[in-house]
Amino acid sequence: MKWRDHTPFLALLGLGAVLRVVVQLSFPPGFVFSDGPGYLALVDHLHPLEDRVAGYGLFLDGLARVSREVWLVTLVQHLLGLATATLAYALLRRWGAGRWPAALATVPVLFDGMQLVLEHSVLSDVLFNLLVLAGLGALAWHPRPQLATTMLGGLLLGAAVCVRVVGQPMVVAAVVFCLLAAATWRTRLVHAVAVTAAICVPVLGYAAWYHHDHGVFAMSESGGRALYMRTTAWVDCGTFSVPDYEQPLCPEEPVGQRLDPTEYGWHSPDSTHGLTPPPGTTVDEAEHDFAVRAIRAQPWDYTRTVLRDIALNFWVPRDDQFEYDTADKWSFARYVDREQLTSFTAPAYRAHGGELPTVRQPGASWLAAYGTKVYLWGPALLVLFLLALAALFVPGRDRGARRSVIVLLLLVGGGLMVAPDVLAEFVWRYQLPAILLVPMAAALWWTRRRRPRHDEQQPEPGPRIRYAHT
Repeated sequence: MKWRDHTPFLALLGLGAVLRVVVQLSFPPGFVFSDGPGYLALVDHLHPLEDRVAGYGLFLDGLARVSREVWLVTLVQHLLGLATATLAYALLRRWGAGRWPAALATVPVLFDGMQLVLEHSVLSDVLFNLLVLAGLGALAWHPRPQLATTMLGGLLLGAAVCVRVVGQPMVVAAVVFCLLAAATWRTRLVHAVAVTAAICVPVLGYAAWYHHDHGVFAMSESGGRALYMRTTAWVDCGTFSVPDYEQPLCPEEPVGQRLDPTEYGWHSPDSTHGLTPPPGTTVDEAEHDFAVRAIRAQPWDYTRTVLRDIALNFWVPRDDQFEYDTADKWSFARYVDREQLTSFTAPAYRAHGGELPTVRQPGASWLAAYGTKVYLWGPALLVLFLLALAALFVPGRDRGARRSVIVLLLLVGGGLMVAPDVLAEFVWRYQLPAILLVPMAAALWWTRRRRPRHDEQQPEPGPRIRYAHT
């Protein structure tokens, strides 16, 4: 295939690169907020964290061997964003998509304002997305799974779980793909077992590391806190029995006037709520017990909130709704007019290069306006998801190969978007995997609904068998 066949994507990639240069010059050295200072602290003391997995810390530790400065982290993550788009395009072309559908599917990851903010932040999302895409690409590299690529895909997905623990359910999607894509029941089972085992290798290795430091065989100990945060919008402690030591978990504000779940989970008053659980019970276990009691007592309130937040992913604009008040974190506008240097962030900047955050005009104001306009709108994301879903019921000429890939992309993209709504809270940045994977699935929908053209890669024909005449 000649270079001119890739002209649409190369043009988009070039524009995306220029845009990232503008970001790097307008907000040096990068954004350090939220989990950022904690991640940077791992460079000096690399250890498994109790409140989140520390795989991203390994990435930062590797970069620190070149330079400790924040600007290097953001520069490399901008390159990872471009690499993610390139990998997405390459995979779509391999799976038979034409040059225009494949190029257009990369537009969100190249130009979405929230994607750019997260690339410019010391946060794990960009690395996680690249590992997920690489894992899915390895799994689906061949029309019929091969054992080597299946195991490589599993290892990459397992590595992604070590970066963000929300990726654990991806093992289900990987197994479903193997059961759909392999040729016979024997090979289906072999590949399902192989991908599960491969995912478990880095996950169990991380759990063993955690056990060495904390004495518990786990990846983190924050699942109870996350589920507790899921209840804070609607829980009414008058409707069910609450042990005395869990009473501090009952929000003081009346229902309808509750704060953002983050306030209860991380900031009120010190993330432990002053709990004194009985011997043998941790604070996280107490929070989990409280959440389970609440959900059992108020199942409709829980279900209604989950469905409401899933629907919020398809809302426009990306602003605060209901009890949430952190939408501005994922927008350039926040960093133009708001003081970035605080008692929380200043030590991290000073320990990693000493360059303090700066706002440079006119690029900063231009990016602030850009971010409010250029992103994958929620209704468009819903349409793309439904179109890709429709492809599963459209007859194609690929004997189900692309259909299996579409299932894989939708399960992972949709699952990673929905899982936080079920288990923790709605946060706009958790939409990022869907922004990457759902447009790819929609590009394959377009490929399945039309006849192949000369610019699409077709499966290589099998060998011809000639018979000698006697």
